[in-house]
Amino acid sequence: MASRLYRTTRQLYLAVEAALVRLHLNTMGTPTLAALIALAVTGLILLDARPAQTRVARVLPARCYDALNRLLRAMPFSTRALSSLLIAFAKRLGRDGYLVLDDVIVEKAFAKRLPWAGKIYSFAKKRKLWGIHIVVLLWCSCDGAWRIPVGFRLWRPKRSCRTECYRTKLQLAIELVTQVVAARLSVRYVVGDTHYSAGWFGKRLARLGLTWHGTLDPKTTVVWHGRKQAVRDLAPQLHLKWRKQLGLRAKALRVYAPKYGQLRLVVTKNRHGNYEYLVSNDLQADLSSMVLRKRSRWSVETVFRDSKQFAGLEACQCWVDQAMVRHVGLVPLTFVVLQVLRSTSEESVGAVKERWQLAVIRDGQIAPAPLKACPPELRPTA
Repeated sequence: MASRLYRTTRQLYLAVEAALVRLHLNTMGTPTLAALIALAVTGLILLDARPAQTRVARVLPARCYDALNRLLRAMPFSTRALSSLLIAFAKRLGRDGYLVLDDVIVEKAFAKRLPWAGKIYSFAKKRKLWGIHIVVLLWCSCDGAWRIPVGFRLWRPKRSCRTECYRTKLQLAIELVTQVVAARLSVRYVVGDTHYSAGWFGKRLARLGLTWHGTLDPKTTVVWHGRKQAVRDLAPQLHLKWRKQLGLRAKALRVYAPKYGQLRLVVTKNRHGNYEYLVSNDLQADLSSMVLRKRSRWSVETVFRDSKQFAGLEACQCWVDQAMVRHVGLVPLTFVVLQVLRSTSEESVGAVKERWQLAVIRDGQIAPAPLKACPPELRPTA
């Protein structure tokens, strides 16, 4: 298939194919399936805007766009099998890591008939919008070198499924965590925002043998020193000590919550006067580690940003259910391939994509010398 590509794009395709072999994609199905997935991933890396099948087939003429359409709509492969490959790859890295649970909205303003789309409130844009809701489970290595989405589920609105088939985001999330635990992936803790700190959800994570960290809703009832009160009423009673290394005031204590049981609670107050209530089922956790572990949740936000900008998360224009799910499944695969193609662990996925796009444009040619009229300090960017 590589022989049918342009000379300028052949090197990128071969690099992507080698990265997918490292992920053991060739064990998932036929050679044709692996080649088409490599072609689709190469297209997502090469194109910045509108990486539809017709444009991918135009710049990568190894197969026609009908073959890429059949990949998304008809060919027999499972997105859960792709997630299993990513879990196995994270396991082969041999590093300690942690899990982050969160969800992302892909805006579809003019797709009101799409079964997966619904009206959802976006905290980023501070308004309701029409879009697709995707629950994502991210595994991050503790040294910060790897961010691997090991599972995802598309949330389906009640209007487009039977009542007995409807599942909430938390129900979808517990399926993802159970799959990772069954695979025996190294996990130190699980962290999420307030939505993923529900009482029954925390108890399920504890039964799976996991340490979880989250944020309590201010209205949550807790018992401290025999007094039952909302956690927002408890916070002003505490003497919060300034923690210079964390840049906030905080105090750690042990409380009992009727919906959770015994919890380790850390009340924090930032320089703007806003309170935050961090909790964990690890009753021996120290204050600093709880704050730092809660801050580690930001890794998933950077993955959402990079997936939209560099891996084509918002690019799918399909109406078929299966095609939509499979495109979303190829996005985490592309994101991991970009990390595999890094020259150093510090290189960002955006820099990797730019480097390969420039390699395609230059085709091995050396850039001309800068003009002498250009000032020396501006020559690197001239």
